[in-house]
Amino acid sequence: MAFKIELFVEDLHQSVRFYKEIVACSLVKQSESSALFKNEDTFLLLTADSILDEDHYFRRRNLANKGVGVELILSVEDVNYHYKQITNVTPEVIESPIKHQSWGATDFRVIDPDGYYIRITSKG
Repeated sequence: MAFKIELFVEDLHQSVRFYKEIVACSLVKQSESSALFKNEDTFLLLTADSILDEDHYFRRRNLANKGVGVELILSVEDVNYHYKQITNVTPEVIESPIKHQSWGATDFRVIDPDGYYIRITSKG
């Protein structure tokens, strides 16, 4: 099974930079209005929210509240490496510091340019 996620973003170039350079996702294709990332069986599609019609569901629900109630989880081989890289490059995106959780994982949270909440966690 492949899991596909589409996020509507305000500034596509800024979001591509975030997911490619900061979160280290693999960009496979990009156009003027979208960008596709693929890692293993997960696909992340970023789409410029400017393409949405005024009567689109997301526009009617207020695009200012993107991702409310949703946590995106990215499992990585070396969570400490990712934490150190993000801390060195863009510490302002870190919402909560790295922590070993009671369920055995080590993780931290970041906020993307549109306010999407992302947990970067150890695999396992």
